[in-house]
Amino acid sequence: MTRIKTHLLGTLLPSIVMACTMSLVICAINTGFDAEFLHRWLRSFVIAWPIAFSLNLLVMPKVRSINAKLFKLAA
Repeated sequence: MTRIKTHLLGTLLPSIVMACTMSLVICAINTGFDAEFLHRWLRSFVIAWPIAFSLNLLVMPKVRSINAKLFKLAA
């Protein structure tokens, strides 16, 4: 697998899990479980996932860099 495909897959899967979990928990807390819950949750996920994916692509490399520098200073 190419480096770009590996990077995209490594960004795609965590963003799906994170957006799915966060939207489910927040939707359940804010609205509770009823007949429309699944519809609200899926709508929330569809909104949250592209944001999570974009942030993982754009922000996470910088966060990893800062993290590496902090651990290097601590060692």
